[in-house]
Amino acid sequence: MLIARLAFGLACLGMLIPQGLMAATPTQPTVSDVVLGEGGILLGRLVDGRGYGLPGRRVEMRRGGAVIVWMRTDQFGRFAVKDLPGGTYALVSGSAQNVVRAWAAGSAPPRTSTRVILVEQPQVVSWQAPATESVDVVYSSSESRIFGLSPWTLTAVVGMAVGIPILVNQHDDDGPSTVGGAGLPASP
Repeated sequence: MLIARLAFGLACLGMLIPQGLMAATPTQPTVSDVVLGEGGILLGRLVDGRGYGLPGRRVEMRRGGAVIVWMRTDQFGRFAVKDLPGGTYALVSGSAQNVVRAWAAGSAPPRTSTRVILVEQPQVVSWQAPATESVDVVYSSSESRIFGLSPWTLTAVVGMAVGIPILVNQHDDDGPSTVGGAGLPASP
């Protein structure tokens, strides 16, 4: 009876948490202001999550959804685009996306960067990677985590920690066990 109650309680808890909340949320591209160099040069660097440059990668510059130019990164992950007019562009390489507001040298806001950094993150896959391929699980530092658990997982753990003792206590309070229905306790 106790196991049936526990199974029922856990099944109900699983149905209360919407599946969409437990799924990974897609990353939104970041927006960066960048000052163009002389001759409309945009400088940038493509790095991985640890900050190492990614050589030989294709970086596309898009405007209005159309690719206007693409380039390959050098051995340190750097790239450059010449003769670029000021405006808004999307830089895309693999999973890295960045919306860039490119400013002419005299019109940029104060403290505007002179180069853009694209960060390519590995695809986040939980427990589904094939044995031949290693996958890094990436946790965003912007999410609040306690003991390495997401807020939803922590809520489920606390809920079970409170609910299971209550169910066990209710099971124990069902009345004294008797021997043969005689009203005698099963043990002294």
